[in-house]
Amino acid sequence: MSYCPPCVTFSEIRAEKRVQAASEAFGEAVVQRLLAFALFLMGARREDIARHLSIPVGTLFSFLTRIAQHGLPAIEDRRQRHSEFRPPPRRSTPPLKVALKESGIVLDFGASGPSVSIPGQNQLQTKVFLLTLLHNGALSRSQVADLLGYSTTHVARMARQLAAGDVHALLDKRQGQQHDYRVTPQVKAELVQQFAIDLITRGQTSGEAISAELEDRCQITVPARTVRHHLARMGLPTIRHSLPQLLAAVKKTSKPSSGA
Repeated sequence: MSYCPPCVTFSEIRAEKRVQAASEAFGEAVVQRLLAFALFLMGARREDIARHLSIPVGTLFSFLTRIAQHGLPAIEDRRQRHSEFRPPPRRSTPPLKVALKESGIVLDFGASGPSVSIPGQNQLQTKVFLLTLLHNGALSRSQVADLLGYSTTHVARMARQLAAGDVHALLDKRQGQQHDYRVTPQVKAELVQQFAIDLITRGQTSGEAISAELEDRCQITVPARTVRHHLARMGLPTIRHSLPQLLAAVKKTSKPSSGA
């Protein structure tokens, strides 16, 4: 197909009217670039295009380079705030906020979304819901681990079990574990104390380590899963990062007492 067909009749009067209307609609600079690109596609010499449209040769060369690199947006006036050719920017979804409170877990989906609460005693419901959010990318593995009081490895294992075997895969099938171990206020106090000691001295905690330390130090037998459960119910995983920072700040600002 010839791009310069001799059978095409051009009308200078119609051209002036059409260019004037297009300039009012799109702007004179945009129409000039369109004409330059059309003539370039039709095989005209770039020097002749520049002379015919009263465009500096260097400006025309730069424009042709930009349109080859960026496509249609190069035709627009780059001083405009909004592009007619580019797709509108994607609006980022506000992050899901999760809070571990005394009553349970509260999930805030932002101003346009609901607020969801799960009672603290509904452990299985909490696991399923948080693991579902993890599976869909709404929460990270470390967030779910902190909320449940588990390690990230254990969370990953539960997520695989849930995906493969539905909710039944999360049920504890071991005999003799159908009820929680009795955890008295004194035992809870030791849990909190050991949690704080581990966090301050080592910068990290785990259910397995606290269980072993209570056995060694206090002769208290509490399974690691029970340790994680009660730490999560008391909201202690939420201060895992803030407590060492707060302690360091207090040490920095505290002044030694002067002797008499």
